[in-house]
Amino acid sequence: MQSEQTKLRWRLGVLAGVAMMILSLYPQINMWVMQGKEWNGAYAYNDIDEVAYAAYLQALIDGRPRRNDPFTGRDDAPGAKQPESLFSIQFIPPYAIALFARPLGLSAPWAMIITGALAAFATALALFWLLGMVTGDDRIAVTGALMVLCLGTLACAQGAIIQLLGRGYAYPYLPFLRRYLPALPFPIFFVFCALVWRTIRNESKNESKRAFYLLAAGAGLSFAVLVYSYFYLWTTAAAWLACFAVLLLVAKPDGWKRDFKSFGIIGAIGIIALLPYALLLSNRATTMDSVQLLTYTRTPDLFRPPAIIGMLVLAIIVYAVKRGRLEWRDKRTLFAAAFALTPLVVFNQQIITGRSLQPIHYEVFIVNYVAALALILTIAIIWGAIPNAATARR
Repeated sequence: MQSEQTKLRWRLGVLAGVAMMILSLYPQINMWVMQGKEWNGAYAYNDIDEVAYAAYLQALIDGRPRRNDPFTGRDDAPGAKQPESLFSIQFIPPYAIALFARPLGLSAPWAMIITGALAAFATALALFWLLGMVTGDDRIAVTGALMVLCLGTLACAQGAIIQLLGRGYAYPYLPFLRRYLPALPFPIFFVFCALVWRTIRNESKNESKRAFYLLAAGAGLSFAVLVYSYFYLWTTAAAWLACFAVLLLVAKPDGWKRDFKSFGIIGAIGIIALLPYALLLSNRATTMDSVQLLTYTRTPDLFRPPAIIGMLVLAIIVYAVKRGRLEWRDKRTLFAAAFALTPLVVFNQQIITGRSLQPIHYEVFIVNYVAALALILTIAIIWGAIPNAATARR
């Protein structure tokens, strides 16, 4: 394994990004080939929610207000105020796309096609950066990035495995690329995790205070973007950060007090971002909770596939620590363990809050990728520790 300080060969990350971009465009290319000139400007999708997202996006491209309803066609107006909706609260992704599409004269279908390709590229690059920093090996980073994104569907027991087992159709296809959510903000989740790592890794003590505060502020701003992008992304990010903070507090590795300064900055920015968010939620439509299937329960939920993977990873970490393959106070071990804990926290937060909001969206759109990342990162860290342990015994 290369040193953590080894400069990453970014061309490998770019290659991973291009590979994912090609995979993201495959359904569209297939439709162009199958339909020929009769494709009529349509775009290929395999999630019915994309129809509503495309309608809302087209409304913004056409210059209609933020509070417009893609189902009824009603717009916010002085004499007819519209309540906040799922679309108007999560406004950063559609506005970013609309601001790009409008001057170029792009319609929603073309904007969705481009968004999927760019999101695939950016997510692979973000994961490459994250894995490369933690493992110090860009070969593991590029392989791991592709594995996380391509095996995320398997990690939630969906996709091709369903059809191979004769239990249904291979659905969905790369769920993180559902447009425009979670596709567009998806790479920001991993950028957030990477920036958190940059603020706390051991080498950071040699960096200037200015760099430290900039990195912490960058992580906080990334979280703020997630807040106004997709509910399931920002809540997962918050759960992961909480898990990591608790593990650092328990283990108390070198520099842990300094690490909590960065967490304080991130938390402060996050709270500031959540205040207007709470105001928007207070003005939501009265039917929004029932439409989104909000349920009141305190029943544990331990056996979803990502949670099972998380428990498996935690067991691997405990075993590796007992065998001396890992040091439990090592920040890399704690970092990986936080990803493994996140599925259990996310799927069981209702034990404390008493509320559960469509956990299937966590399972398919983010926590499955978190679980896959936990497994791959843990294996990579152990793999890198084996030569070091062997050397130490000589």
